[in-house]
Amino acid sequence: MSGIVHRIYGFNNVGFHMGSDVITVDFDGVLTEEQLYDVEQEANEAVLRNVPVTISYPSKEELETMDYRSKKEIEGQVRIVTIEGCDRCACCGTHVAKTGEIRLIKILSAQKYKGGVRVTMLSGEKAYADYCLKHINTLGIARLLSVKPEEAGDAVVRLKQKNIEMKKEIKQLKKELYALQGAPERK
Repeated sequence: MSGIVHRIYGFNNVGFHMGSDVITVDFDGVLTEEQLYDVEQEANEAVLRNVPVTISYPSKEELETMDYRSKKEIEGQVRIVTIEGCDRCACCGTHVAKTGEIRLIKILSAQKYKGGVRVTMLSGEKAYADYCLKHINTLGIARLLSVKPEEAGDAVVRLKQKNIEMKKEIKQLKKELYALQGAPERK
């Protein structure tokens, strides 16, 4: 994803943390929901293409002519990770042999962070488990609201609006009732 964001929008990955729950990636520019959706789509297309992830240790002379991303100047031997058609960066992390091993990439959220954006995401088994949980919840909500699963979000919006209208109506009816009873209005 970092390579795609850099290639399309020119933003750099300035922070990365792979925690036990989620992955966070910090970029030095702000991305809209639509842009993040497009990045996620392109990243998952690379996963589906199952392209090779290669690791190389180019000489200093080769590095000088090579186009790659790096957060900082690196002294000594540089390890280059290339994801065919997506990215080439200096990185010392653990990587898969082919992108298909990742299975799925899912962005959970994004928030402004230090003048840029922090993206929270999942991949692999955790992304699939998250999808399964959300799917089960969506099916349950749809069943309760007697709608198709793909209509659940709109049905919740309608229910919320109806709740707001009913609260206003109840407030007005209480006001009228207290007036008829000659009692002071209660909140």
